[in-house]
Amino acid sequence: MSKIVIEYDKEMETEGELDIAELFRKYGSDKDNNGYSHLYSILFDRIRNDNLNVLEIGIGTMIPGVCSSMKNYMSDDYCPGASLRAWRDYFKNSIIYGMDIQEDTQFIDDRIVTYLCDSTNETSVNSVMLGLNVKFDIIIDDGHHYDESQKRTLVNFLPYLKDGGIYVIEDIYVGSRLTSNGPTEIRDLIGNYEHFFVGLKNNQCVIRKKQINATGFC
Repeated sequence: MSKIVIEYDKEMETEGELDIAELFRKYGSDKDNNGYSHLYSILFDRIRNDNLNVLEIGIGTMIPGVCSSMKNYMSDDYCPGASLRAWRDYFKNSIIYGMDIQEDTQFIDDRIVTYLCDSTNETSVNSVMLGLNVKFDIIIDDGHHYDESQKRTLVNFLPYLKDGGIYVIEDIYVGSRLTSNGPTEIRDLIGNYEHFFVGLKNNQCVIRKKQINATGFC
């Protein structure tokens, strides 16, 4: 399968600097509507000009009927990779990586590279990462929004997060075991790495790959 090559208009970089909420809306991502812009602005505004490796898992397939399809959720003119383009413009000195299991999500754009990868499969992840030979400063899990998938993805990708790096799990559904068991599910996977849940429905988990000798968890 050949990847679609998209021409990026670099003149856009001379426009007034947009915040992350404006960029999500510009490219048609649902992240701002989901209320995620506030968190990302707080976490990342201070490092948006750094040279980073940023990975988002889940690019947004439009194939009807497949897992996590955006078909019938987004408009018919939605283009897979909306949030990747937003991240590219936001982190203007960084490389943005995207991974997904569906072929229609694959494309090449300025400072964006995509790969076919099953994030829940250790062999698939290690195979892709062996070829990349990179560690990430930021990982966003916007893949399959099911707790077991989110747990397996975390276990598979945490070794590829730099020390001090940030890992965010999006779209944790109401009743998920990630939040309803104390929440001990995440702690049991990551130990004493710093982490917290955020959102009116605990719909994001933020992890920093840094040990903390805390006894309580939020």
